[in-house]
Amino acid sequence: MKNQPLKVTCLGDDEKVPRRVRSALGRADRRGRTGLLFHADMRSSYRSFTFKWAIVLIECDGVEVCHKDGTTLRRPKFVDLSPGVHTLSFRVIRARRSRETFFEKEIHLRNGDVFVALCEPIQPNVFYRRSPEEDTWRLRKIESWPGGGTRGGAER
Repeated sequence: MKNQPLKVTCLGDDEKVPRRVRSALGRADRRGRTGLLFHADMRSSYRSFTFKWAIVLIECDGVEVCHKDGTTLRRPKFVDLSPGVHTLSFRVIRARRSRETFFEKEIHLRNGDVFVALCEPIQPNVFYRRSPEEDTWRLRKIESWPGGGTRGGAER
């Protein structure tokens, strides 16, 4: 099986992120939670079926921790992870196996760190915006200050 190309970039300080993601990040920061904040920008198709249909999922150390598809809620998902080293697998599954994408990343979390993963998979075009031509992931680890609060005013 040959995987399709995908785009993985670092989420910059000045990049716009959805308001729901910023709110979830603020809540996690105030509560001192450590873990993964995942959001996928999924659109519904006006057709009954399309080969661009997708399931976006993340596995941690070989175990699925969260997923999104056309039927799940559109809000971000926070998954608590223990401090330490974790291997995250990022996958987009489609009806045709030849169209799925996959990559892995090893992360090291300290107490209070949050790893943000935003995904926009290839999707059906709708009248208001074109779909990206490849699955797009934007990733960033947001570290906590030793005294609390996020370092660098993360996406506020």
